[in-house]
Amino acid sequence: MYLSRIVINSHDTYEQHQAVWKLFPNTPERKRDHLFRVEERRGNTCIVLLQSSTAPKSCDSVKVTASKQFSTKLSEGSYYKFKLVAYPTKCLSQGKKVIEIHDISAQIEWLQRKLVGANVQVTATDDFLVSSKNSYSSRFVCFEGILQVLNPHSVEQALVMGIGRKKHAGAGLLSLARI
Repeated sequence: MYLSRIVINSHDTYEQHQAVWKLFPNTPERKRDHLFRVEERRGNTCIVLLQSSTAPKSCDSVKVTASKQFSTKLSEGSYYKFKLVAYPTKCLSQGKKVIEIHDISAQIEWLQRKLVGANVQVTATDDFLVSSKNSYSSRFVCFEGILQVLNPHSVEQALVMGIGRKKHAGAGLLSLARI
């Protein structure tokens, strides 16, 4: 896996999604093997954290400023600080209607269900609206806290696959730092 810092010249989530794809020009069958999260907005640009299975290559609209390879191997019982920007939702009517979860305690319960295999303690949450010219505005939530790995395989899978919906719009990237 690669962890990269990139600069995108757009605040629109759809344009960011398209720009990230341009970093992987030779991807066969257009399989998504990356997750990203906007870390900072500066003027007309965004500083983005990108996790991918292949190394990204800068192009005209997106610049890779740093990139390093890392391992997703976790140890059972280890503690990590975590950060996750996610789109907490629940399905109504047997999955036909999806609604956002607005209540903070319900959002934390949602996160604990998604991170099976980890003991999660959320220390901070912050929600914000994310809009795109091609879709509705969505309320993303930034979770931060401490995570203890109980089942390394399931937490590693959450790291690689992401958590929740709207991964194409910059949600779902779980970042861990060993304590």
